[in-house]
Amino acid sequence: MPVASRPHRLLVVAALTFALEADASPILHERIQPDPRDDIAMRVVLDGNIPAAIKTPSGVVVAPDPRRPVGPPRAEHPSAGGTVDAAAAGKYVADRDTRRPNLLPYDEPFTPSTAPFKRLIAFDAADSSFRLVVSDPTVRKLVVSDVLRPGGDEESFFADIAVTEAGDHRVRIPSVGPGARVLHARFGSGARDLPYTLWRDGADNWFIQANEVGRLVMEVSIPRAAFGGELGDPLLGELRVPALPPEVLRAANTVAATIGLDLTSPRRTLMGLVSYFRSFTDSNDPPSGHGNVYLDLALSKKGVCRHRAYAFTITALGLGIPARMVMNEAHAWVEVNDGSLWRRIDLGGAGRALDSPRDAAVVPYVPPPDPYAWPPNAASGEEELGRYVQPAASSRGASTSHGPAPSPSQSSNPEGTAPGPSGSSASEATSLDHTSSRVTLTVQETDVRLGAPVNVRGDVESGGDPCGRVTVEISLREGRGGRSLLIGSLATDDAGKFSGVLIVPFEVPAGDYDVVAHAPAATGCAEGFSR
Repeated sequence: MPVASRPHRLLVVAALTFALEADASPILHERIQPDPRDDIAMRVVLDGNIPAAIKTPSGVVVAPDPRRPVGPPRAEHPSAGGTVDAAAAGKYVADRDTRRPNLLPYDEPFTPSTAPFKRLIAFDAADSSFRLVVSDPTVRKLVVSDVLRPGGDEESFFADIAVTEAGDHRVRIPSVGPGARVLHARFGSGARDLPYTLWRDGADNWFIQANEVGRLVMEVSIPRAAFGGELGDPLLGELRVPALPPEVLRAANTVAATIGLDLTSPRRTLMGLVSYFRSFTDSNDPPSGHGNVYLDLALSKKGVCRHRAYAFTITALGLGIPARMVMNEAHAWVEVNDGSLWRRIDLGGAGRALDSPRDAAVVPYVPPPDPYAWPPNAASGEEELGRYVQPAASSRGASTSHGPAPSPSQSSNPEGTAPGPSGSSASEATSLDHTSSRVTLTVQETDVRLGAPVNVRGDVESGGDPCGRVTVEISLREGRGGRSLLIGSLATDDAGKFSGVLIVPFEVPAGDYDVVAHAPAATGCAEGFSR
Protein backbone atom coordinates (compact mmCIF):
# COMPACT_ATOMS: atom_id res chain seq x y z
CA MET A 1 0.00 0.00 0.00
CA PRO A 2 1.38 3.41 -0.84
CA VAL A 3 2.22 5.75 2.00
CA ALA A 4 1.34 9.38 1.35
CA SER A 5 0.51 12.62 3.05
CA ARG A 6 -2.95 14.05 3.58
CA PRO A 7 -4.17 16.30 0.73
CA HIS A 8 -3.47 20.00 1.06
CA ARG A 9 -6.49 22.26 0.59
CA LEU A 10 -6.03 25.46 -1.38
CA LEU A 11 -8.64 28.18 -1.78
CA VAL A 12 -8.25 29.96 -5.12
CA VAL A 13 -9.92 33.35 -5.30
CA ALA A 14 -10.46 35.54 -8.32
CA ALA A 15 -8.96 38.69 -6.75
CA LEU A 16 -7.63 39.99 -3.48
CA THR A 17 -10.17 39.51 -0.67
CA PHE A 18 -10.97 42.39 1.68
CA ALA A 19 -12.76 41.84 5.03
CA LEU A 20 -15.03 44.81 5.83
CA GLU A 21 -16.69 45.72 9.10
CA ALA A 22 -20.29 46.98 8.87
CA ASP A 23 -19.18 50.56 9.49
CA ALA A 24 -15.94 50.35 7.49
CA SER A 25 -15.17 52.96 4.88
CA PRO A 26 -15.74 52.02 1.24
CA ILE A 27 -12.77 50.75 -0.82
CA LEU A 28 -11.51 53.63 -2.94
CA HIS A 29 -8.69 51.74 -4.70
CA GLU A 30 -8.57 48.10 -5.74
CA ARG A 31 -5.72 46.39 -7.52
CA ILE A 32 -6.52 45.40 -11.10
CA GLN A 33 -4.54 42.67 -12.77
CA PRO A 34 -2.46 44.03 -15.68
CA ASP A 35 -3.71 43.02 -19.11
CA PRO A 36 -1.03 42.51 -21.79
CA ARG A 37 -3.63 43.34 -24.43
CA ASP A 38 -3.54 46.91 -23.13
CA ASP A 39 0.23 46.96 -23.69
CA ILE A 40 -0.29 45.79 -27.26
CA ALA A 41 -2.99 48.40 -27.93
CA MET A 42 -0.83 51.20 -26.48
CA ARG A 43 2.38 49.89 -28.11
CA VAL A 44 4.28 49.83 -24.83
CA VAL A 45 7.98 49.07 -25.27
CA LEU A 46 10.77 48.04 -22.90
CA ASP A 47 14.53 48.51 -23.04
CA GLY A 48 15.89 47.93 -26.54
CA ASN A 49 12.55 48.99 -28.03
CA ILE A 50 11.26 45.48 -27.28
CA PRO A 51 7.43 45.40 -27.22
CA ALA A 52 5.99 44.65 -23.77
CA ALA A 53 3.66 42.05 -25.33
CA ILE A 54 2.87 40.59 -28.74
CA LYS A 55 -0.10 38.79 -30.21
CA THR A 56 0.79 35.47 -31.86
CA PRO A 57 -1.30 32.65 -33.40
CA SER A 58 -0.53 30.67 -30.24
CA GLY A 59 -1.81 33.42 -27.91
CA VAL A 60 -0.83 36.73 -26.33
CA VAL A 61 2.79 36.63 -25.15
CA VAL A 62 4.34 38.88 -22.49
CA ALA A 63 7.98 39.95 -22.95
CA PRO A 64 10.68 38.76 -20.53
CA ASP A 65 12.09 41.39 -18.19
CA PRO A 66 15.28 42.68 -19.86
CA ARG A 67 16.54 43.94 -16.49
CA ARG A 68 16.19 40.64 -14.63
CA PRO A 69 19.58 39.78 -13.04
CA VAL A 70 21.68 36.96 -14.43
CA GLY A 71 21.85 34.11 -11.92
CA PRO A 72 24.68 31.62 -11.30
CA PRO A 73 25.62 29.63 -14.44
CA ARG A 74 24.30 26.34 -13.06
CA ALA A 75 20.91 27.91 -12.34
CA GLU A 76 20.66 29.33 -15.84
CA HIS A 77 21.22 26.20 -17.90
CA PRO A 78 21.58 22.43 -17.41
CA SER A 79 24.54 20.36 -18.47
CA ALA A 80 23.88 18.93 -21.91
CA GLY A 81 26.18 15.94 -22.10
CA GLY A 82 29.50 15.02 -23.62
CA THR A 83 28.32 14.54 -27.20
CA VAL A 84 26.69 17.96 -27.36
CA ASP A 85 29.74 19.56 -25.74
CA ALA A 86 31.96 18.03 -28.42
CA ALA A 87 29.54 19.07 -31.16
CA ALA A 88 29.61 22.64 -29.88
CA ALA A 89 33.33 22.62 -30.67
CA GLY A 90 32.58 22.17 -34.38
CA LYS A 91 32.27 18.45 -35.21
CA TYR A 92 29.66 15.79 -34.56
CA VAL A 93 30.97 12.26 -33.98
CA ALA A 94 28.26 9.60 -34.08
CA ASP A 95 28.06 6.88 -31.43
CA ARG A 96 26.47 3.42 -31.25
CA ASP A 97 24.57 3.78 -27.95
CA THR A 98 21.03 3.33 -29.33
CA ARG A 99 19.24 3.00 -25.99
CA ARG A 100 16.36 5.37 -25.31
CA PRO A 101 17.17 7.88 -22.53
CA ASN A 102 14.85 8.79 -19.69
CA LEU A 103 14.94 12.19 -17.93
CA LEU A 104 16.57 14.82 -20.13
CA PRO A 105 17.90 18.27 -19.23
CA TYR A 106 16.28 21.13 -21.12
CA ASP A 107 16.10 24.89 -20.77
CA GLU A 108 13.54 26.86 -22.78
CA PRO A 109 14.52 30.38 -23.88
CA PHE A 110 11.55 31.09 -26.17
CA THR A 111 7.97 32.21 -25.71
CA PRO A 112 5.78 30.83 -27.18
CA SER A 113 7.60 27.66 -26.11
CA THR A 114 8.99 25.57 -28.98
CA ALA A 115 10.14 22.72 -26.71
CA PRO A 116 11.87 20.45 -27.46
CA PHE A 117 13.05 22.21 -30.66
CA LYS A 118 15.38 24.92 -29.36
CA ARG A 119 17.90 25.28 -32.20
CA LEU A 120 21.38 25.19 -30.63
CA ILE A 121 23.85 23.36 -32.93
CA ALA A 122 23.56 22.61 -36.66
CA PHE A 123 25.78 20.78 -39.18
CA ASP A 124 25.39 20.74 -42.97
CA ALA A 125 28.33 18.68 -44.32
CA ALA A 126 30.48 15.61 -43.62
CA ASP A 127 34.23 14.99 -43.64
CA SER A 128 36.17 11.89 -44.73
CA SER A 129 35.91 10.40 -41.21
CA PHE A 130 32.08 10.42 -41.41
CA ARG A 131 31.90 13.30 -38.92
CA LEU A 132 29.38 16.07 -39.47
CA VAL A 133 30.83 19.58 -39.81
CA VAL A 134 29.80 23.08 -40.88
CA SER A 135 30.65 23.56 -44.57
CA ASP A 136 31.19 27.32 -44.18
CA PRO A 137 32.25 28.19 -40.60
CA THR A 138 32.86 31.83 -41.54
CA VAL A 139 30.82 34.05 -39.25
CA ARG A 140 28.93 37.14 -40.41
CA LYS A 141 27.22 39.82 -38.34
CA LEU A 142 23.60 39.10 -37.48
CA VAL A 143 21.79 42.35 -38.20
CA VAL A 144 19.01 43.58 -35.90
CA SER A 145 16.23 45.01 -38.10
CA ASP A 146 12.46 45.29 -37.72
CA VAL A 147 11.86 45.84 -41.44
CA LEU A 148 9.07 43.44 -42.38
CA ARG A 149 9.60 40.83 -45.04
CA PRO A 150 7.09 40.74 -47.89
CA GLY A 151 4.32 38.15 -47.69
CA GLY A 152 3.27 38.56 -44.07
CA ASP A 153 3.84 34.88 -43.28
CA GLU A 154 6.20 35.39 -40.33
CA GLU A 155 5.60 34.71 -36.64
CA SER A 156 7.26 36.41 -33.68
CA PHE A 157 8.79 35.00 -30.49
CA PHE A 158 10.52 36.41 -27.44
CA ALA A 159 13.94 35.06 -26.47
CA ASP A 160 15.41 35.30 -22.95
CA ILE A 161 19.05 34.16 -22.86
CA ALA A 162 21.45 34.44 -19.93
CA VAL A 163 24.97 34.86 -21.33
CA THR A 164 27.30 33.65 -18.59
CA GLU A 165 30.56 33.77 -20.58
CA ALA A 166 32.33 36.92 -21.74
CA GLY A 167 35.59 37.97 -23.36
CA ASP A 168 37.15 38.11 -26.80
CA HIS A 169 35.52 34.85 -27.97
CA ARG A 170 32.10 34.15 -29.44
CA VAL A 171 29.55 32.28 -27.30
CA ARG A 172 26.97 29.99 -28.89
CA ILE A 173 23.34 31.00 -28.30
CA PRO A 174 20.08 29.32 -29.43
CA SER A 175 17.84 30.45 -32.26
CA VAL A 176 14.15 29.68 -32.68
CA GLY A 177 14.53 28.01 -36.08
CA PRO A 178 16.10 28.13 -39.54
CA GLY A 179 16.05 31.52 -41.24
CA ALA A 180 15.05 33.43 -38.10
CA ARG A 181 15.96 37.10 -37.76
CA VAL A 182 16.17 39.57 -34.89
CA LEU A 183 13.62 42.41 -34.82
CA HIS A 184 14.63 44.03 -31.52
CA ALA A 185 17.28 43.18 -28.94
CA ARG A 186 18.71 44.39 -25.66
CA PHE A 187 21.80 43.03 -23.90
CA GLY A 188 22.44 44.33 -20.42
CA SER A 189 22.94 43.80 -16.72
CA GLY A 190 20.11 45.25 -14.66
CA ALA A 191 19.54 48.84 -15.82
CA ARG A 192 22.89 48.99 -17.68
CA ASP A 193 23.00 48.50 -21.43
CA LEU A 194 26.09 46.54 -22.51
CA PRO A 195 27.81 46.51 -25.91
CA TYR A 196 27.59 43.25 -27.85
CA THR A 197 27.74 41.77 -31.35
CA LEU A 198 25.60 38.96 -32.77
CA TRP A 199 27.02 36.53 -35.36
CA ARG A 200 25.83 33.62 -37.53
CA ASP A 201 27.76 31.03 -39.57
CA GLY A 202 26.99 29.17 -42.79
CA ALA A 203 24.76 26.59 -41.06
CA ASP A 204 22.79 29.38 -39.32
CA ASN A 205 24.35 28.79 -35.90
CA TRP A 206 24.06 31.91 -33.73
CA PHE A 207 26.71 33.45 -31.46
CA ILE A 208 27.16 36.51 -29.24
CA GLN A 209 30.36 38.32 -28.34
CA ALA A 210 30.47 40.65 -25.32
CA ASN A 211 32.99 41.87 -22.77
CA GLU A 212 30.65 41.32 -19.80
CA VAL A 213 28.09 38.71 -18.81
CA GLY A 214 24.49 39.81 -19.10
CA ARG A 215 20.98 38.99 -20.26
CA LEU A 216 20.03 39.01 -23.94
CA VAL A 217 16.33 39.62 -24.56
CA MET A 218 15.12 39.65 -28.17
CA GLU A 219 12.04 39.73 -30.31
CA VAL A 220 12.72 37.36 -33.20
CA SER A 221 10.75 36.52 -36.33
CA ILE A 222 10.67 33.45 -38.58
CA PRO A 223 8.60 32.21 -41.55
CA ARG A 224 5.85 29.92 -40.26
CA ALA A 225 6.60 27.49 -43.10
CA ALA A 226 10.01 26.82 -41.53
CA PHE A 227 8.23 24.65 -38.93
CA GLY A 228 6.24 22.49 -41.35
CA GLY A 229 4.68 22.14 -44.75
CA GLU A 230 5.69 20.12 -47.77
CA LEU A 231 9.03 20.65 -49.43
CA GLY A 232 8.95 22.47 -52.74
CA ASP A 233 9.77 20.45 -55.85
CA PRO A 234 12.66 22.13 -57.65
CA LEU A 235 14.82 20.46 -60.26
CA LEU A 236 17.59 18.48 -58.61
CA GLY A 237 20.26 20.55 -60.34
CA GLU A 238 18.88 23.75 -58.78
CA LEU A 239 19.89 22.67 -55.28
CA ARG A 240 23.38 23.47 -53.98
CA VAL A 241 24.90 20.81 -51.72
CA PRO A 242 28.37 20.62 -50.11
CA ALA A 243 30.31 17.83 -51.82
CA LEU A 244 30.81 14.64 -49.83
CA PRO A 245 34.22 12.93 -49.73
CA PRO A 246 34.30 9.93 -52.15
CA GLU A 247 34.18 7.26 -49.43
CA VAL A 248 31.24 8.96 -47.72
CA LEU A 249 29.40 9.38 -51.02
CA ARG A 250 29.82 5.67 -51.81
CA ALA A 251 28.38 4.72 -48.42
CA ALA A 252 25.46 7.13 -48.87
CA ASN A 253 24.69 5.59 -52.28
CA THR A 254 24.72 2.13 -50.67
CA VAL A 255 22.13 3.22 -48.12
CA ALA A 256 19.98 4.93 -50.77
CA ALA A 257 19.99 1.77 -52.90
CA THR A 258 19.02 -0.34 -49.86
CA ILE A 259 16.10 1.95 -49.04
CA GLY A 260 14.81 1.80 -52.63
CA LEU A 261 13.92 5.49 -53.00
CA ASP A 262 11.95 7.17 -55.75
CA LEU A 263 14.59 9.44 -57.28
CA THR A 264 12.42 11.09 -59.92
CA SER A 265 12.18 14.34 -57.90
CA PRO A 266 13.55 15.78 -54.64
CA ARG A 267 10.04 15.81 -53.14
CA ARG A 268 9.47 12.09 -53.76
CA THR A 269 12.98 11.28 -52.59
CA LEU A 270 12.40 13.20 -49.38
CA MET A 271 9.12 11.41 -48.65
CA GLY A 272 10.94 8.09 -48.84
CA LEU A 273 13.78 9.30 -46.63
CA VAL A 274 11.46 10.59 -43.93
CA SER A 275 9.45 7.37 -43.91
CA TYR A 276 12.58 5.22 -43.63
CA PHE A 277 14.31 7.12 -40.84
CA ARG A 278 11.14 7.59 -38.81
CA SER A 279 10.82 3.80 -38.69
CA PHE A 280 14.05 3.39 -36.67
CA THR A 281 13.75 1.88 -33.19
CA ASP A 282 15.84 2.24 -30.06
CA SER A 283 17.84 -0.84 -29.08
CA ASN A 284 19.98 -2.14 -26.23
CA ASP A 285 22.19 -3.92 -28.79
CA PRO A 286 24.69 -1.59 -30.51
CA PRO A 287 24.58 -1.82 -34.33
CA SER A 288 27.71 -3.17 -36.00
CA GLY A 289 29.07 -5.20 -38.91
CA HIS A 290 29.32 -2.72 -41.81
CA GLY A 291 32.72 -1.13 -41.31
CA ASN A 292 31.72 2.34 -40.08
CA VAL A 293 29.20 3.92 -37.76
CA TYR A 294 27.15 5.54 -40.55
CA LEU A 295 26.46 2.25 -42.34
CA ASP A 296 25.92 0.43 -39.05
CA LEU A 297 23.22 2.88 -37.99
CA ALA A 298 21.57 3.46 -41.38
CA LEU A 299 21.33 -0.20 -42.40
CA SER A 300 20.36 -1.58 -38.98
CA LYS A 301 17.50 0.96 -38.60
CA LYS A 302 18.50 1.28 -34.95
CA GLY A 303 18.80 4.55 -33.11
CA VAL A 304 17.22 7.40 -31.19
CA CYS A 305 16.88 10.96 -32.45
CA ARG A 306 20.57 11.80 -32.84
CA HIS A 307 21.31 8.61 -34.81
CA ARG A 308 18.35 9.15 -37.15
CA ALA A 309 19.24 12.78 -37.80
CA TYR A 310 22.93 11.97 -38.39
CA ALA A 311 22.29 9.14 -40.85
CA PHE A 312 19.49 11.05 -42.61
CA THR A 313 21.76 14.07 -43.18
CA ILE A 314 24.55 12.09 -44.83
CA THR A 315 22.10 10.11 -46.98
CA ALA A 316 20.25 13.24 -48.13
CA LEU A 317 23.50 15.05 -48.97
CA GLY A 318 24.59 12.04 -51.00
CA LEU A 319 21.38 12.33 -53.01
CA GLY A 320 21.90 16.03 -53.71
CA ILE A 321 19.35 17.34 -51.17
CA PRO A 322 20.59 20.14 -48.84
CA ALA A 323 20.20 18.86 -45.28
CA ARG A 324 21.31 19.74 -41.75
CA MET A 325 21.41 17.87 -38.49
CA VAL A 326 20.18 20.13 -35.67
CA MET A 327 20.41 19.38 -31.96
CA ASN A 328 20.20 20.64 -28.41
CA GLU A 329 20.74 19.00 -25.04
CA ALA A 330 17.51 16.98 -25.28
CA HIS A 331 16.61 16.31 -28.92
CA ALA A 332 17.92 16.14 -32.50
CA TRP A 333 16.15 16.54 -35.86
CA VAL A 334 16.88 17.63 -39.44
CA GLU A 335 16.31 20.61 -41.71
CA VAL A 336 15.94 20.35 -45.48
CA ASN A 337 16.11 23.11 -48.08
CA ASP A 338 13.81 23.24 -51.13
CA GLY A 339 15.81 25.90 -52.94
CA SER A 340 14.17 28.85 -51.18
CA LEU A 341 13.50 27.90 -47.54
CA TRP A 342 14.94 25.64 -44.84
CA ARG A 343 12.22 23.53 -43.19
CA ARG A 344 12.31 21.57 -39.93
CA ILE A 345 11.54 17.83 -40.08
CA ASP A 346 11.29 15.77 -36.89
CA LEU A 347 12.28 12.10 -37.18
CA GLY A 348 11.21 11.08 -33.66
CA GLY A 349 13.32 8.95 -31.36
CA ALA A 350 13.11 11.27 -28.34
CA GLY A 351 13.49 10.31 -24.69
CA ARG A 352 10.79 9.84 -22.07
CA ALA A 353 10.69 13.16 -20.18
CA LEU A 354 12.24 16.61 -19.93
CA ASP A 355 13.84 17.80 -16.71
CA SER A 356 12.47 21.32 -17.10
CA PRO A 357 10.21 23.32 -14.78
CA ARG A 358 7.04 24.74 -16.23
CA ASP A 359 6.05 28.39 -16.02
CA ALA A 360 2.29 28.76 -16.33
CA ALA A 361 2.75 32.19 -17.95
CA VAL A 362 4.35 30.71 -21.08
CA VAL A 363 2.15 29.53 -23.93
CA PRO A 364 3.15 26.56 -26.13
CA TYR A 365 3.76 27.16 -29.82
CA VAL A 366 1.27 25.57 -32.21
CA PRO A 367 3.19 24.59 -35.38
CA PRO A 368 1.76 23.89 -38.84
CA PRO A 369 0.54 20.33 -39.51
CA ASP A 370 3.20 17.69 -40.20
CA PRO A 371 2.86 16.72 -43.88
CA TYR A 372 4.66 13.39 -43.48
CA ALA A 373 3.09 10.23 -42.08
CA TRP A 374 4.36 8.48 -38.96
CA PRO A 375 4.81 4.70 -38.94
CA PRO A 376 2.68 2.64 -36.52
CA ASN A 377 3.80 2.91 -32.86
CA ALA A 378 6.08 5.88 -33.66
CA ALA A 379 5.74 9.35 -32.14
CA SER A 380 7.22 12.76 -32.79
CA GLY A 381 9.65 14.43 -30.43
CA GLU A 382 6.96 16.99 -29.63
CA GLU A 383 4.57 14.21 -28.58
CA GLU A 384 7.18 12.30 -26.59
CA LEU A 385 8.90 15.23 -24.89
CA GLY A 386 6.59 18.21 -25.38
CA ARG A 387 3.89 16.85 -23.11
CA TYR A 388 6.29 17.10 -20.18
CA VAL A 389 7.06 20.77 -20.85
CA GLN A 390 3.89 22.05 -22.47
CA PRO A 391 0.97 22.15 -20.03
CA ALA A 392 -2.56 20.88 -19.96
CA ALA A 393 -5.24 23.07 -21.54
CA SER A 394 -5.87 24.86 -18.26
CA SER A 395 -2.26 25.96 -17.64
CA ARG A 396 0.09 26.74 -20.47
CA GLY A 397 3.77 26.88 -19.64
CA ALA A 398 7.45 26.14 -20.05
CA SER A 399 10.63 27.47 -18.60
CA THR A 400 11.95 30.71 -20.05
CA SER A 401 15.70 30.89 -19.58
CA HIS A 402 18.75 29.53 -21.34
CA GLY A 403 22.47 29.92 -21.15
CA PRO A 404 25.35 29.64 -23.59
CA ALA A 405 26.95 26.47 -24.92
CA PRO A 406 26.53 23.67 -22.34
CA SER A 407 29.28 22.69 -19.93
CA PRO A 408 30.97 19.25 -19.89
CA SER A 409 29.43 16.39 -17.94
CA GLN A 410 29.72 12.66 -17.44
CA SER A 411 26.88 11.93 -19.88
CA SER A 412 27.70 10.56 -23.33
CA ASN A 413 24.64 11.44 -25.37
CA PRO A 414 22.77 14.61 -26.37
CA GLU A 415 19.39 13.33 -25.30
CA GLY A 416 20.44 13.27 -21.65
CA THR A 417 20.98 10.61 -19.04
CA ALA A 418 22.34 7.12 -19.52
CA PRO A 419 20.55 4.10 -17.98
CA GLY A 420 19.57 4.38 -14.34
CA PRO A 421 21.18 3.16 -11.12
CA SER A 422 23.08 -0.14 -11.02
CA GLY A 423 23.00 -0.46 -14.80
CA SER A 424 19.22 -0.66 -14.99
CA SER A 425 17.79 -0.15 -18.46
CA ALA A 426 15.15 2.29 -19.64
CA SER A 427 12.61 -0.50 -20.04
CA GLU A 428 12.45 -0.89 -16.27
CA ALA A 429 10.45 2.34 -16.06
CA THR A 430 7.28 0.44 -16.91
CA SER A 431 8.07 -2.83 -15.09
CA LEU A 432 7.40 -1.64 -11.54
CA ASP A 433 3.62 -1.60 -11.60
CA HIS A 434 3.40 -4.00 -8.66
CA THR A 435 3.99 -1.22 -6.17
CA SER A 436 3.82 2.57 -5.84
CA SER A 437 6.33 5.23 -4.98
CA ARG A 438 5.87 7.23 -1.78
CA VAL A 439 5.21 10.89 -2.57
CA THR A 440 5.00 13.55 0.15
CA LEU A 441 3.89 17.11 -0.47
CA THR A 442 3.90 20.29 1.61
CA VAL A 443 2.18 23.51 0.46
CA GLN A 444 2.99 26.77 2.22
CA GLU A 445 -0.18 28.70 1.24
CA THR A 446 -3.78 27.97 2.19
CA ASP A 447 -5.43 30.50 -0.11
CA VAL A 448 -4.18 32.33 -3.20
CA ARG A 449 -5.54 34.50 -5.98
CA LEU A 450 -5.29 33.82 -9.71
CA GLY A 451 -1.83 34.56 -11.07
CA ALA A 452 -0.28 34.23 -7.59
CA PRO A 453 2.60 31.91 -6.59
CA VAL A 454 2.24 28.62 -4.73
CA ASN A 455 5.28 27.32 -2.81
CA VAL A 456 5.52 23.52 -2.80
CA ARG A 457 8.09 21.00 -1.61
CA GLY A 458 8.27 17.30 -0.96
CA ASP A 459 10.11 14.10 -1.75
CA VAL A 460 9.70 10.86 -3.73
CA GLU A 461 11.02 7.43 -2.76
CA SER A 462 10.44 3.88 -3.91
CA GLY A 463 11.19 0.82 -1.79
CA GLY A 464 12.94 3.00 0.75
CA ASP A 465 15.33 4.49 -1.82
CA PRO A 466 15.13 8.10 -3.04
CA CYS A 467 13.86 8.70 -6.59
CA GLY A 468 16.41 11.16 -7.92
CA ARG A 469 16.05 13.18 -11.12
CA VAL A 470 12.39 12.31 -11.74
CA THR A 471 9.53 14.56 -12.83
CA VAL A 472 6.84 15.56 -10.31
CA GLU A 473 3.62 17.05 -11.68
CA ILE A 474 1.63 19.39 -9.41
CA SER A 475 -2.12 19.69 -9.99
CA LEU A 476 -5.19 21.26 -8.43
CA ARG A 477 -7.97 18.67 -7.93
CA GLU A 478 -11.62 19.53 -7.41
CA GLY A 479 -12.17 17.21 -4.44
CA ARG A 480 -11.48 13.47 -4.39
CA GLY A 481 -12.35 11.99 -7.76
CA GLY A 482 -12.82 15.41 -9.38
CA ARG A 483 -11.00 16.75 -12.40
CA SER A 484 -7.36 17.80 -12.05
CA LEU A 485 -5.83 21.00 -13.43
CA LEU A 486 -2.08 20.81 -14.01
CA ILE A 487 -0.24 23.95 -12.85
CA GLY A 488 3.36 22.89 -13.42
CA SER A 489 6.15 20.35 -12.99
CA LEU A 490 9.30 20.13 -10.89
CA ALA A 491 12.19 17.67 -10.80
CA THR A 492 13.66 15.88 -7.79
CA ASP A 493 17.32 16.22 -6.87
CA ASP A 494 19.64 13.25 -6.29
CA ALA A 495 18.15 12.83 -2.79
CA GLY A 496 14.61 12.57 -4.21
CA LYS A 497 13.57 15.99 -2.90
CA PHE A 498 11.76 18.69 -4.91
CA SER A 499 10.78 22.28 -4.24
CA GLY A 500 9.71 25.28 -6.24
CA VAL A 501 7.26 28.08 -6.88
CA LEU A 502 4.38 27.56 -9.32
CA ILE A 503 1.87 30.09 -10.61
CA VAL A 504 -1.91 29.56 -10.46
CA PRO A 505 -3.06 30.15 -14.08
CA PHE A 506 -5.73 32.74 -14.78
CA GLU A 507 -7.77 30.01 -16.53
CA VAL A 508 -8.37 28.14 -13.24
CA PRO A 509 -11.91 28.74 -11.92
CA ALA A 510 -12.09 30.17 -8.39
CA GLY A 511 -12.84 27.48 -5.83
CA ASP A 512 -11.55 25.05 -3.20
CA TYR A 513 -8.96 22.51 -4.41
CA ASP A 514 -6.74 19.68 -3.21
CA VAL A 515 -3.10 20.10 -4.23
CA VAL A 516 -1.82 16.77 -5.57
CA ALA A 517 1.68 15.67 -6.59
CA HIS A 518 2.11 12.94 -9.21
CA ALA A 519 5.43 11.23 -9.98
CA PRO A 520 5.21 9.29 -13.30
CA ALA A 521 7.06 5.98 -13.54
CA ALA A 522 10.79 6.34 -14.19
CA THR A 523 13.83 4.09 -14.17
CA GLY A 524 14.02 2.40 -10.76
CA CYS A 525 10.91 4.18 -9.45
CA ALA A 526 7.24 3.28 -9.82
CA GLU A 527 4.44 5.77 -10.34
CA GLY A 528 3.17 7.49 -7.20
CA PHE A 529 0.67 10.10 -5.97
CA SER A 530 0.44 12.20 -2.85
CA ARG A 531 -2.79 11.67 -0.94
